Amino acid sequence: MQSTFANSDLAVAESPQPWFHLIAGDKPLVFLMGNSQLFEVSPDFFADLANGNPEAIAELRATVPSAQAAVSPWHADREPTAISLNLAQSCNLACSYCYADEGRFGGKQRLMSVEVALKTIERLISQAQGRRVTIGFIGGEPFLNRPTLYRSVEYANELAARRGISVGFSVTTNGTLLNQSDIELLRDNAFAVSVSIDGGATIHDLHRSNHRGTGSFATVVDSLRPLLNNPGRAKIAARSTVTRDDLRVLERVEALSAIGFQEIGVSPLKTSPDPKLAFTSEDWSIFLQEMIRVAEAEWQEVLRGQEFRFSNLAIALREIHRGSCRPLPCGAADNYVSVSAEGNYFTCHRTIDQDRFALGTFADGPSQAAREEFLQARSVDRQEPCRSCWARYLCGGGCHAEVIASGRHGCDYIRGWLDYCLRYYDRALSKRPEIFDRPHT
Repeated sequence: MQSTFANSDLAVAESPQPWFHLIAGDKPLVFLMGNSQLFEVSPDFFADLANGNPEAIAELRATVPSAQAAVSPWHADREPTAISLNLAQSCNLACSYCYADEGRFGGKQRLMSVEVALKTIERLISQAQGRRVTIGFIGGEPFLNRPTLYRSVEYANELAARRGISVGFSVTTNGTLLNQSDIELLRDNAFAVSVSIDGGATIHDLHRSNHRGTGSFATVVDSLRPLLNNPGRAKIAARSTVTRDDLRVLERVEALSAIGFQEIGVSPLKTSPDPKLAFTSEDWSIFLQEMIRVAEAEWQEVLRGQEFRFSNLAIALREIHRGSCRPLPCGAADNYVSVSAEGNYFTCHRTIDQDRFALGTFADGPSQAAREEFLQARSVDRQEPCRSCWARYLCGGGCHAEVIASGRHGCDYIRGWLDYCLRYYDRALSKRPEIFDRPHT
């Protein structure tokens, strides 16, 4: 199998917007971008396409006339159905790489009042128009503001029941403050719990210490143990931040799996107050090989009938299977917005208190015009180099906040990873097709 950056650049030279991508390997594959279709072709036809043979290109276009189908433009014609509440713009840890300045985002420490939280929830549910809504709690560390968190869950459940709609909850936490009441809340309300934990004790404690400089790993594991042993209706996932001083990924996944996490994802550090920890251009090729190393280890587990642990891989495969074809990277400013401790609206949890990402005030709510202006300018078909990239509708252009802060020096990695995942999907569909029939929540 071949999966290299060079191979990921195979595309049609005739158009500034390539409409198909060739994936070299034991089985020659063609990926159509405009409708996210993947299929096998003969080696000779593959070679003709790779060489830019006009007849082969015309045949491919005629065989699949929708190959250049335009992605529908985005319009902010409906209110968001998901919010995150920054309950505590403060944190009990002092992680050295924290982009959020311990939740302060360059300002002072603040806690969201119950009044602000309930008003925001009321606005969300009243405008849901019968659709399911999701409320996330974030910080800083949201469990520093338990009274508002608990009352928010209670109120959301009551109001959603009266309106006849479904409500879901999520929380992002460092896991150090959880007590028995918190665990019962998470279980009883089917929370999606994302725990910031970087791996085993050595790697986690390297950058995730408390304000006294003491590592937090032991505290996290002790606090989480009852929930990991008995999650109830909660769903727990580990999220590991990978810094450039230790690019290993498989070791992190194995350590977190040994603790009891059944879903584990990693995120490369692109922005940081300490520039020595953020990825540079030279790190991405190494990181790609680390990601592939985990995926190949996962393959052996899948062949033995196990579920995927590595969420980066599982999510990519799921998106490929459902034919994901998106002009934007995520739901930020679209179906999802984030709310500061004061109640003001921003595009996502990474952009709190940044004027360029502001969408509305506590008094007025998120502005449809501001949302549309923000997102229309960021469609992959309106940006360079996105519009000329074969992976644009799988990637969506990358995190808005990270691109503005650090540029696009990770694009080769993204193309390499998606190229690999497309090949992996074909392999999985051939050997274990049933894994794609299982429902995902």
